[in-house]
Amino acid sequence: MADSAAESDEKTSWIYAFLILLSVSVAMLALRLTGRQFLVLEFEVAVIYFPTALSGIVAAYLTLKG
Repeated sequence: MADSAAESDEKTSWIYAFLILLSVSVAMLALRLTGRQFLVLEFEVAVIYFPTALSGIVAAYLTLKG
């Protein structure tokens, strides 16, 4: 029973992390598309977009896993 609660907490944490990273990614992409780039593209991809994609994959895996 305790394992189920821990797995549920972990899944919820990954979903929240993904949603926060997604909101930051959308904001950074909106800035880039309006011509007000805030960061260098390579840094932006490495620090913002890649972790967002990775956390989305983990959250989706944990959600589909059960």
